[in-house]
Order: sequence, then C-alpha cells, then structure tokens
Amino acid sequence: MTMRRLLTVLLALLAVLFTAEAEAKTYKVGVLVPLTGPSADKGIPLKNAAELFAEQFNTGADASGNKIELVVRDDFDDPEKAKAAAAELVKDESLIAVIGHYYPGVALATGKIFADAKIPFLSPNVSSPAAFSGNKWMFAMNMPDSVQGAFLATYIKEVLKKDNVLVIHNTDPFGTALRDAFLDKAARLGLKVLKTQPVEVGPVQKGWVAATLPDAAENQRFGIVAALTHSESGLSFLPQLRDHGIKVPVMAPNTWSNPKFLTEVDEKYTADVYLASAFLWEIANQKASAFASTYAKRFGGRPSVAAAMSYDAVNLVSNAIKAADSSGATRSSVRDYIAGIEWHGFVEGVTGNLFFKNGRDMTAEYVAKYLREAKGVTEPPRPLGETAVQSAYRDVYVSVMKDGRFKTASVQLLIPHEEYVLKELAERIGKGQVTLVDGTPYHVVDVVSVGVDVIRINDVSIKDMQWDVDVFMWFKWAGGRLDAKDIEKIGAINAVKEQSSLFKEDLSHSTKYRAYRKRLTLTAPYDLSNFPFDSQVLPLEIAHINKNSTHVMLVPDTRHMETVPVKDIKPQEWIYTGRSVFSDLYRYDSTFGDPDYRLGTGYKSPVYFSTVNLDINIHRMLKPYLFTFFLPLLIILGIILIILWVPLDQFAPRINATISGLIGVLVYHMSQKNSFPKVGYTMVADYYFLVAYAFVVSMIFAIILIQTMMSKGKKDEAKVWNRRLSLGAMLTAVTIYLTMTFVSMYGA
Repeated sequence: MTMRRLLTVLLALLAVLFTAEAEAKTYKVGVLVPLTGPSADKGIPLKNAAELFAEQFNTGADASGNKIELVVRDDFDDPEKAKAAAAELVKDESLIAVIGHYYPGVALATGKIFADAKIPFLSPNVSSPAAFSGNKWMFAMNMPDSVQGAFLATYIKEVLKKDNVLVIHNTDPFGTALRDAFLDKAARLGLKVLKTQPVEVGPVQKGWVAATLPDAAENQRFGIVAALTHSESGLSFLPQLRDHGIKVPVMAPNTWSNPKFLTEVDEKYTADVYLASAFLWEIANQKASAFASTYAKRFGGRPSVAAAMSYDAVNLVSNAIKAADSSGATRSSVRDYIAGIEWHGFVEGVTGNLFFKNGRDMTAEYVAKYLREAKGVTEPPRPLGETAVQSAYRDVYVSVMKDGRFKTASVQLLIPHEEYVLKELAERIGKGQVTLVDGTPYHVVDVVSVGVDVIRINDVSIKDMQWDVDVFMWFKWAGGRLDAKDIEKIGAINAVKEQSSLFKEDLSHSTKYRAYRKRLTLTAPYDLSNFPFDSQVLPLEIAHINKNSTHVMLVPDTRHMETVPVKDIKPQEWIYTGRSVFSDLYRYDSTFGDPDYRLGTGYKSPVYFSTVNLDINIHRMLKPYLFTFFLPLLIILGIILIILWVPLDQFAPRINATISGLIGVLVYHMSQKNSFPKVGYTMVADYYFLVAYAFVVSMIFAIILIQTMMSKGKKDEAKVWNRRLSLGAMLTAVTIYLTMTFVSMYGA
C-alpha cells in the first residue's frame, strides 16, 4: 500500500510538470515602425530594441517557458500605408499587443483600428494627446505633449528666470499641442510671449530666419527662444538664429535629444540650449547601462531614447504575460495589467520606474486639499496633463548641450509622488522643501556631478566580503542652495572604513569644484558559486548621507573619468575586465524615526537616495590555482592509484592507503573551506571534492569486492575486475573533472 501511494504521488508530480510545460505559450507582439524611407533611422532602433528584449526574455529563467514572437511591419511613416499594415496585423488573433510608431500622424490613423480590435498599443515615442485621448487601448511610454509644453514654460519662469519669449513651433499635432500647452501655462504664470512663429515640419530653407525675423530691434528684446519643434527643424534653424544675432538661451522639447546636435552642429550654436526629456542617459540606472552596452555590441552606437522606451514597452508586455492567470495572457489582461500599474508596484525599466495609475490624479487630490485648507481656494487645481491620455508617469528632466553631450542641468523640477510628502504639503511648502507653481508642486532638486578615478586596489578580501581601494573622488555643483558642508556629507554608503583628505578645490566660480583623495574599505557581496573560475564585481556606491533624492541628485561625471584598465590589483590573482558607471536610487528600509516619513495607504512610502555607482569587474587568474588548489588534490588521488601495484592479497595496506586518502581529501577540503566566508550555497570547488570523495569511496568498495573474490579463490577473475574497476573509476573521475572545468570556464 505504501509503495502504491508513493507511485501515485510521483505520477501526479510528473503530470503537474508536463502540464506546466504544456501550458507555456508563444505570444505574438506586433512591431509597427518606419523601416524604410526618410524616417527609417528613427524606426529601426525601435525594432532593434524590441528584438533585443524578446531574445533576452525567451532565453531567461523567469519566462516559465513562455516565448515572445515579434511580428514586424513597416508603417512607412505614412498614414494610409500604416492603416493597411495595422488592419493586416489585427487579423492575427494570437497577437496580444502592438509596439510602435514614431510620429503622431500615423498613430492618429491607426488608433481606431487597434481600439476596435481591442489590442493594446504602446508607443515608445508618440506623445500627442490627439493620438491617444479617450482611447483606453493606447498607451504612451513618453510624457504627453500637454505635460511637456506646460513644463517648458514653468522651467523658463521658475529656474531660468527668463521672459520675453520667442515661440517657434511645428505645425503638426506635436508642435501645435506643445504650443497650446506652453502658451496656456505662460499666460497663467505671467510669462510674456513676444512672438509666435510657425514652421513646417522638416529642415527650413537657407535664410528662413532672416526672412521671418527681419526686425533687429524686436530680436534684441527676446530673452529666450522656446523651440517647440522636431529635431530636423531645429538642426537647420538653430545656426541661422545664432548667425542672425539671436544668441539668447533656447528651451526645446525631448525631440532635440538628437545626437546630430552634438556631432554636426558647432558648439558656438548649441551653447545655452536646454531640452526637456523623460529620460537622460547621464542619469541612467544599471539596467539602462547594461541595455546600452548590449545594444551597442549588437547593433553599433548608442540607442536612442525612443529605443530605450521601445525596450521598456516590450518589458511591460512580458510582465503582463507573467502576471496572467493559468489560462494565459489575453489582449484584455495585458491592457488591464498595464493600466493598473501603481507607483508602489512600479515596473523597473531602463528608462525609470514605470507606472500608469494614481500618478497625477493622486497629486492633484492633495494639491486641492492644500489649496482649500491653506488658501481657501475651492476651485479644482489645474490638471497636470491630459488625463484622458494613458501615459507612463514620467519625471521631466532638463539637460543642456555642453562639452559634446547632453549634460544634466544644475537644477531639476520634479513633481513629488511620495504620499508622505503630499500628505504634508503645507508643511513642506512652508519649509521650502516643495514649491507650488500654478497648482503643481515641485521638488527643487540640486544636481551634483560626481567623478571617481581608481588609483590602486589594495586588497580583494574574499573571506571578509570586502575590498580596499585608493581613489580620487571629486564633486562639481552650481552653488545655489548647496555649500561645501553639503559636499562633505557625500560619500561611499557601502564603506566600513574611510580615510579622506582634501586634494584640491575651487569655490570661486559659478561651478564649484572639490576633489578628495580617499582610501576606502568597502563591502562587496561576492558570488563564489563558480570558484575558482569566478568573476567578481567590486562595487562603490556614493550618496548624500541625509539628503534624499527629493533634495540632491547625483550624476556621474563620465566626461572626466578615466577608462584605462586598473593594473595595480592586490592580491595578484585578479585581472581587470572592465567597469561600469551609472546612477541609481538606493532605498533604506528605515524611516530613521523621522516624523516627516509618513505611512501611506496600505504600504510604507519609500525613501530613496540618489546614488552614483562604480562597478569594477575582475576575473580570477586560474594559473595560481593549478598549483594551490588542483595539484594537491590530484596528488592525493594519484597516491590512492598506487594501490593498483599493491598485490591483491595485501588487503590491509590497500584499504589503509585508500582510507588515508579519504581522510586526506577531507582535511584538504576543510582547510580550503576555512579560507572562505560561510555561504549558503555549493561552490564549483566543492563539486571537485565531491567527485574526489566518490572516487575514493568507489575504490574502497572495489577493494572490498576484490578481497571477497580473493577469499573465494577467484584470483584471475579478481585481477581482471581490479583493473576494470580501478581504471573505470579513474577515467570516470577524469571525464567528470574535464567536463566540469570546461563548463565552468566557457559556460554550458
């Protein structure tokens, strides 16, 4: 009865395993982007990024056997051709989502087709409210133009402190939506607009600025230019503006994050050009850095911001697949999943934390409460954006074209979405921690550039899970609300010991500078599972001690950081293989007892600190371990093989030698383990010892078997079996060792 029950349980388990495997599905995701024609250079990176994510998902461990199959089609950046391609796509009932479009014109044409077919559509770049408004099946990965246009006016007024604006805008849905939002916000802020000038999409003709802005006296009155256009227009009229004598700052939208401004336009034209974007590579997190590196190796060059959002769009679909019930993901379940992602359950993407629900609505609710209680204002506050547009909640970052890169501007305005901040809005505004501009609250965040150069690595201590390093560390900031005392509170948060001395400083200019020489002992969570064939990461995490990400933003000063290999590494058993520098957010699982950190509804509002991270990658040199690890083990096993030459009738010497070998392997194993930290997993080195144990034990059983045969007078047969068993055990051990070594060194 017991055996029957055991068989029943085993059969049930096998049935579950085979059923789970059978339920794994292949899900089709459409990719509809411009692949030919003048817009192909915009669409191909979107396709490439989607393919990259699909490949990684299909080979990943957390896909549960599910696969994503991309169905790629060309939208030609042509509304009629895009409609035909969309109509063809929706005929495939196995299609659960579509990623695509770069420009709003084609999105306007295809939106109804996808809505009627009830297929969720995610656009990595289109941000026009006209393309998305009222369509619950369409999602914008980018921020809506209505949000961006209003923000540009706010930044000009509150941070740049400029007035007398010249507005230049494209005449397509993108340009007109930006213009309308900008002019509306400017009027409410008292920002004076002197002139509004439309321009067709695409490059302008030579002499366009001179013909359009002939009044030299009027041109001298402009305090700033709001260039609400696509990059193709800006690339052509920006040099004309400067040559025409209009050298004031320019504020531009995310479309100007085109590398051609840095590579094809002289720096004398791009000076004082600011642009807003939902994502900056300079503050990219670790996932973004890894994505950019993989993309560059595969396709060449850095991916566009839209490509990063395309990668994130497929990521959202994959999360919807994994979140589906046992019946599998459907078009409706994908739509509902994406629409329901809240802030405290965000999906971490390469372009930041992605969520679509309870963003602007929650903020507006607390602003209304503050205005009602503190100001006696009963009318609802101005909306933060087009609420009918399902867009990812995005912080808007500002960069400035400088030194051949899009450099993070020294001051950022970030809308608070931490509930503990919003609940205490009046207190925060009173303390100057939050500013309220036309009904929209903002954190005023100061930016500090952080650089690190490694002088030498003094020690890589595996047993202590630490590493010791000498570095130069420097900081650059624009002054303002930060002073030298704030900079002194920025350091390595994973340091257990720090020695620091001021090396150099310059506080006399608008951009302040301070450099230190530091010796740091840092914690490192080494992964020893592949020892002695392992590679390790030596992490350095830098953050402000007590000012979180709502006060200070740290960005890496990659322009001035060295990229040469680190050659001086102690002990001399490691090879430098590379480094990565990235920004991130670090969350302490503590409220620090601070009464300002309130509990949210059903969850604890997290407190994040902005970090700059340097990871040094090293690989263990195998040669020293040929003598210190493998050779002693092989000598012990070789000594055991001497019993092949001991006469078979000498049982005591044979068994004693083998047992001594077993004890030798055990003692050697324990001595090796004592030099490592206690870890809760098995290392590759342990498997080498397990094979050695198995070999020695098999030899012991072989000796006992041979002795039994000898005692029965079967001497000739015993000789044959002694050779077979001994050589068989030896060849098996050698084969296993060679296989383990090959797999450990080169992968499965």
